[in-house]
Amino acid sequence: MVVEEAGCGPAKPAGNRRPQKQEPLGHVKKSKQQVSDGFTVKAMMKNTVVRGPPLAGAFKERPTKPTAFRKFYERGDFPIAVEHDTKGNRIAWKVSHSMPLIAT
Repeated sequence: MVVEEAGCGPAKPAGNRRPQKQEPLGHVKKSKQQVSDGFTVKAMMKNTVVRGPPLAGAFKERPTKPTAFRKFYERGDFPIAVEHDTKGNRIAWKVSHSMPLIAT
């Protein structure tokens, strides 16, 4: 009866393996990383970092355009004023809602 050992296939002698290079402790291997654009052949290479997309500017503060309301308000065409209160600013109408009494 033949008893097979745990390894399957021919046994490799230990002398055929190349010794691995060991770096001294504390020595950090410096790898130069190449920067490239996305979706290119270079992007799939080793030691390559893909550049991110450009900023879209969605959160950039932009000045507001003057509206027709602001133009009429500053000119004084609307009968309103801003009431500065401790609770906040409110719009106050300058028009009286009382109707004149008609005597008959």
